Amino acid sequence: MNKFELFTMTYFVLDRYYENETDEFIVTVLSDMCPFTFKDIGSADPAMFTDFCEFIEGKEITLDNSFDLAKEYVKTIDFADVTPAMDSLTEEQWLEACNDYLSQPHKGSDEQ
Repeated sequence: MNKFELFTMTYFVLDRYYENETDEFIVTVLSDMCPFTFKDIGSADPAMFTDFCEFIEGKEITLDNSFDLAKEYVKTIDFADVTPAMDSLTEEQWLEACNDYLSQPHKGSDEQ
């Protein structure tokens, strides 16, 4: 798992959890974080992915530690509290979703 895949999986969890959300702060986080707005590797608001890269710098990303890293990362998002989304998931559910996502062709699969 690379950093873009981890960022994208985190986005998927947040987006799914808050799919019917109307709180403007959470909606803004999701809009800014969207990794599919542009063709390049990043987010709709480039600062979101840049902040994530700064958070993840120097950390080894593995499938085994990806859930903990994602949970740590969402705690750093200070614009809105999105931690309930990660808290709603078990590590087993996270790993199952990651394995499904990683087994299919996807944007960023060739990134390091």
